[in-house]
Amino acid sequence: MTQGMIDEALEVAEILQVAAQQLRRLGRGSFKRGDESFGSQHIYRFQGKIRLAPSFPRDVCFETANQLEEFAATLERLMRPEPLES
Repeated sequence: MTQGMIDEALEVAEILQVAAQQLRRLGRGSFKRGDESFGSQHIYRFQGKIRLAPSFPRDVCFETANQLEEFAATLERLMRPEPLES
């Protein structure tokens, strides 16, 4: 494996880590900056009533973020194997 390939794989691992952080941020609810905020909800009809649901459900966001972090950690381990202890 060349150093270029290793660098590319580590860059992908870093991107996965950043994506996981952003998913956790989405799962916490609306984005806020000072007085401004941005939120998103799905509106749907169920049994004749209008319902609201978060566009980015916390449990789905956090589970996906966990998986991305696992992928990143695996990729990093493959690129930087730990030395064997004697």
